[in-house]
Amino acid sequence: MGASRGIGAATARALAAEGMAVALAGRDVVLPEDVARDCREAGARTAVFPGDVTDNVYLAGLADAVRERMGTLHALFNNAGVLETARFDAADLSRWEHTLDINFRALVHLTLVMLPLLLEHPESAVINLISIAGRSSFSGGGIYCATKPAVHAFSGCLFEDLRDKGLKVCAIYPGYIATEMTSAVPGDREKMIQAEDIARTVSFLFRFPANACPTEVVIRPQFPLP
Repeated sequence: MGASRGIGAATARALAAEGMAVALAGRDVVLPEDVARDCREAGARTAVFPGDVTDNVYLAGLADAVRERMGTLHALFNNAGVLETARFDAADLSRWEHTLDINFRALVHLTLVMLPLLLEHPESAVINLISIAGRSSFSGGGIYCATKPAVHAFSGCLFEDLRDKGLKVCAIYPGYIATEMTSAVPGDREKMIQAEDIARTVSFLFRFPANACPTEVVIRPQFPLP
């Protein structure tokens, strides 16, 4: 999920270029179709499933829709997320609920509805994009920082529960990535992690040998940001 732009779009294009079939889920309608066109031009079988990942009705029907159009599912990349910053003494609870819905609840719900498809294969994978913020705190981080350890814990428990069925569960912890979400972050954006760097990491994890699982990957910018 989260295939409309940025990391999700870059990952879809990278996987398509490597010959993988891709199923794109995102809130926008037009943008995923643009990504899908690029994937198809690369020769990849591609389908778009636009919808709101916080809508339980949409998620409940997504597995059947993927099976109908794609036949199966070998790997899931959970990438959707929002960055909500506010001090605790200035919090908007409705915005915090929205952040919880997208950053944690939707990720868990989508993973659970897709598990039957994934477990049809002796080798499958779930990759969750978290953040270095899941390992630290900053003023104003509030609910955003709280959602990241939640996904970390979910990832670890999911792996322990289903590793015997061949399911890899990998969590990626990047620093600042040059995407729309970090547009207000000061510093040289060329020195930030690029969306294509995450795409290469996802491809590496999807193709990792069956006998081992890199459960956590931390990615930081090579050069310090001011």
